[in-house]
Amino acid sequence: MLILTRKVGESITIADNIRVTIQGIRGQQVRLGIEAPAEVPIFRQELLQREPADSPLARPLAKVASMSRRK
Repeated sequence: MLILTRKVGESITIADNIRVTIQGIRGQQVRLGIEAPAEVPIFRQELLQREPADSPLARPLAKVASMSRRK
C-alpha cells in the first residue's frame, strides 16, 4: 500500500485518467473529489461489503479485483 500525505486542494493522479483531490478535512473525516472516466466504477468499500456477491453493485469490484491479480 502506498501512503501519501496531501493538503486540502492537492491531488494525486492514477493511471493518467483518474485524479483524486482532497476537498476538505473535518476532524477524522476527509472529503475526496474523484475525477475518472464514466466507465471506471467507484464505490465506497462499506457498501460493497454489504452487497451479495451476485448483485449488480458487487460485479464491478469482482472485475477490478481479478484484473489486479493479473499484475
